[in-house]
Amino acid sequence: MSVMQDVPVARERVASLSEMLSAQTRAAYAAAIMHAEADGSGWPGARLKATIAWIRQIALVNFDLLMEFELTVLPDGMPPYPATTQQLVSPWQARQLRPGLTLDACAIPPNPAAVWLHLESLAAQ
Repeated sequence: MSVMQDVPVARERVASLSEMLSAQTRAAYAAAIMHAEADGSGWPGARLKATIAWIRQIALVNFDLLMEFELTVLPDGMPPYPATTQQLVSPWQARQLRPGLTLDACAIPPNPAAVWLHLESLAAQ
């Protein structure tokens, strides 16, 4: 079988994989929205606190910074656990971030390692 004969088969496999990943993304997004609506908070996951253990800049996206955070997540009534997340941060917010800072955060219930920092809570610091 020649390479040119394999191209349609490869395209079909890539299309199938892309469709499957899109379906998984839509399902995860729908679950997050459903959770936010169910508890009435508007947050896409369980509210909790997270302390920044380590932070570094990965890239510059337009005028925002893509930062990677090593966190210690502090869920209510459960032991702390580590998590790593990446998030876009404005230059104003980046100047305020430092190791040891505790912020509001949320974790998506099916995957507690998927943590989103609520950077608007920086204003209250």
